[in-house]
Amino acid sequence: MPPKVAYISSEFALSDDLPTYAGGLGILAADLLYQAAESQFPLCGISVFFHEGFFQQKVDPEGKQEHFYDRIDPLKAGLVDTGQSVKIPLTDHEITLKIWRKDVSPTNQPNNQSTSPLYLLDADIPENTPEDRKFTDRLYERVWAPHLIDDLVLGVGSVRAARKLELPIEVWHINDDHGTFNIMERLREYLEKGLSFPEAREKVKSETIFTTHTPVAGAESKFNREEISFTLNALFEGLDVNPEEIWDLGKREWDGEEVFSLTVFAMRHARAINSVSRKHLEVSRELWKFIGDLPLTYVTNAVYAPRWTAKEITKLANPKGLTGSENSEYSKPERFVGKLLEAETSKIREGKLRAKKSAAETLAHLAYDKRRFDPKALVLAWARRFTEYKQPALLVSDLGRLVKILVSSDRPVYLLMSGKAHPEDPQGQGFVKQVIDASRDPRLEGHLIYFPNYSLSLAKELFAAADVWLNTPLIGWEASGTSGMKAVFNCGLNASSRDGWWVEGFQPETDEQPANGWAIDHPDAETVYSLIETEIVPTFYDRREDWLRMVKEALKSCGPRFNTPRMLEDYRKLYQV
Repeated sequence: MPPKVAYISSEFALSDDLPTYAGGLGILAADLLYQAAESQFPLCGISVFFHEGFFQQKVDPEGKQEHFYDRIDPLKAGLVDTGQSVKIPLTDHEITLKIWRKDVSPTNQPNNQSTSPLYLLDADIPENTPEDRKFTDRLYERVWAPHLIDDLVLGVGSVRAARKLELPIEVWHINDDHGTFNIMERLREYLEKGLSFPEAREKVKSETIFTTHTPVAGAESKFNREEISFTLNALFEGLDVNPEEIWDLGKREWDGEEVFSLTVFAMRHARAINSVSRKHLEVSRELWKFIGDLPLTYVTNAVYAPRWTAKEITKLANPKGLTGSENSEYSKPERFVGKLLEAETSKIREGKLRAKKSAAETLAHLAYDKRRFDPKALVLAWARRFTEYKQPALLVSDLGRLVKILVSSDRPVYLLMSGKAHPEDPQGQGFVKQVIDASRDPRLEGHLIYFPNYSLSLAKELFAAADVWLNTPLIGWEASGTSGMKAVFNCGLNASSRDGWWVEGFQPETDEQPANGWAIDHPDAETVYSLIETEIVPTFYDRREDWLRMVKEALKSCGPRFNTPRMLEDYRKLYQV
């Protein structure tokens, strides 16, 4: 089925063999693509083939983060050369972009009954100069100004690739503002066809959906006049529009100067704009009210559960191990959750223990100090980007207190941590060292384990291992988050700041129902330590039936909502195709 919707994203986290992603943005994009394939929905992805992807992390003997890049093998990553290429303009010359294709199949359909294509744009070809070939080397390596070229490749290249491949695209979904030049390229096309500027803007707006991810003022992509004016002139040269008009549609005041915001420009050219959680919608309305009336709504992020659920948990819902079309019913979240809820609590406990044992074997080889956790013990996990607002060092800020929580002969607890800091973020790298230094403290007796080089496969093992998924961002800084949703599908519980998706997901205890996890209203060290000591540990060890009731309640309350079939259906209503 030819794609009618093009999903434009700077990241797609499909596999460890194709690490063209930095975090949640790419995981969300990939999960949507998997779901489109399973649902046979006419959607394709378009992105950039960054040959070295995002950086790989290693840790030196002193506990300091180092970074390096591996060259991606396109054949190993499953890329196919389409034999097509397009040219895009830079300020004073053109570059050529080769078009690769990767077909994405649902994880429960090993025989590829249905696929969704991902097209990747590549400047590293002989037709380009050595300098131009480097434009598609690395994802997010540089400071903001050079990102302009990356955004041009994605935005302008995505339109021209779709035209070259004769894709019948009716709706362009711009996932975050790195794809905003897609809008400008379509404006240029309509102007070239003779439409007036207002007419061209209306046509483009009727075709565009924009997803905003930032919850923080000024965190969008923005450029000063010197950085972007030559690009605007090159794109609209010879057409009946003054580049100053383009500038005015994206300008905003920031830090005492006038800048061009890709988010502002995109929002002014979209018929629907969605935030990524209900809480994020409230934040976005306040954040962007200076633009004027905007068609803001929200589509809460979700996960493609078959991709993230441990096989030991999957077997609880699909005990016969059916695959392909026979398994299609079991892979649907409602059916999957329903089967788990029908299971005896003892079966859920046994399935989770088997998943933890399997993960313990794998993770022992991946740990920084090759340490192993006891799968029968309570396992807490914290894994995400090491950056200030996510508070990665919060859990190790008082080692004396942490020792009392983790090290106990009759109620042992393990804390598993993983995550990278950007190469240009020395503070984040300091957090990595702080966690590693803490893990070496002999008082902890190996109960804090750090896993370097966080990846998709490592994440899946951590979801299988975790009884509790910890998330401690500063409130107001988390647009959505999805890792906690994956924990739910692995029969884990969440203990998270009341922010992002957890505002919708958390359910407190009432007379009629148990809680489905824990909400942290003040994510400081004392609050989190106290929660673990007084609620999480006693419930796990002393009230096992209560714990399992909470696990079932989490599945019942979150499973049917925070899944990609629901998310794709929400987007389908916006697409109207």
